[in-house]
Amino acid sequence: MWRLPRALLPIYATTLVETLGYTLMIPLLPAIVQQYGASDVLSGALLSVPAFCAMLAAPVWGKLSDRMGRKTIILFAQSLTLAGYLMQATAPSLLWIFIARIISGSGGGALGAAESYIADVTTEEQRGLAFSLHGAVFGTAFIVGPVTSGFLIRSGLSLPFFVAAGIELATIVMTATLLPSRMQRRSHTSVAASLKAANVPSVRVVLIRQFLAIFAIVCFLANFALYLHHVLGSPVSEVGWLLSLAGVVGGAALIFVVSPLAAQLGNRRVAQIGLFLSFLAYGLLAFVNELALFCVALIVWAIGSAMVEPTLTALLSIRVKRAERGAIMGVSDSINGLAMILGPAAGSAIIGTNPRLLGVLPAFAALVAFALGRVGRPDR
Repeated sequence: MWRLPRALLPIYATTLVETLGYTLMIPLLPAIVQQYGASDVLSGALLSVPAFCAMLAAPVWGKLSDRMGRKTIILFAQSLTLAGYLMQATAPSLLWIFIARIISGSGGGALGAAESYIADVTTEEQRGLAFSLHGAVFGTAFIVGPVTSGFLIRSGLSLPFFVAAGIELATIVMTATLLPSRMQRRSHTSVAASLKAANVPSVRVVLIRQFLAIFAIVCFLANFALYLHHVLGSPVSEVGWLLSLAGVVGGAALIFVVSPLAAQLGNRRVAQIGLFLSFLAYGLLAFVNELALFCVALIVWAIGSAMVEPTLTALLSIRVKRAERGAIMGVSDSINGLAMILGPAAGSAIIGTNPRLLGVLPAFAALVAFALGRVGRPDR
């Protein structure tokens, strides 16, 4: 296993904290509705607002990181996120919470710059493992966030955000001390040049495949509990351990399966295998009539999803020039944000019509992404 640079530690910490800001809110929505008298639409918008702001901010942060250096931009974005968490912890009204979510979401848009940094400090041999660990951290936040806030909310609505602010502060210190200034290389390319770089066929195809893969994942994941409730009548406690199962399987696959396979077969082939497994898992959802079959589909889905995200990100980092890497990773992060907005809404509409059909749209998205992977040049 390749030894990774120590400077990746604050990058992984940044990814964890920024994603926690999204996932911490999930169990808090009922309490917010009760405390502020918010409607279901407004409470749901609290989840969408950060993703929307990150989507708008990501290309800007990415381009600025090319021009001003990754470390400068990451530190500034982390400061915004810290301010957003503190505002949420002390919010006197629902409007204040929305403003805080806008600020923290804008800071979260710098994840593209963080991904660019991973590509900057790793060799091609290290990159597969580095992005696999990055994906593992991202997936961990989707499990740790809801569990943590569900536990902390017993002591008040503010405590989860004070804890997140404390972790963010520690992350800022790590970034300032562990991220080497020697990586402050700058590039002064124009916005037009960045757009042209994103429109190169080999890059454009990866961006489209990323969107389809993330759309499929969040379409299913955001409606996970509703699907289980309608199809199998599962209680909330069962949903929790099933999510934990998916997280453990996906995390293990990222570390012990994805990296060795990527080194042997290449990122492109591993992504194709992952998309095919995802397609099978989404298709199985239509035939689930007992928990055992759902667990089979869930395990296949967790492994498939784990194989897709880091390999496509690694592919993207290889196919763009160093001078445009921050901007393109920012575009990628923005596209992923759009998928995280559209996916849950599409899944909710399907659940309202026929819960058993939840996997149809994600299966189609995975199939199209797989088909697009059959064209173009192979990765090295």
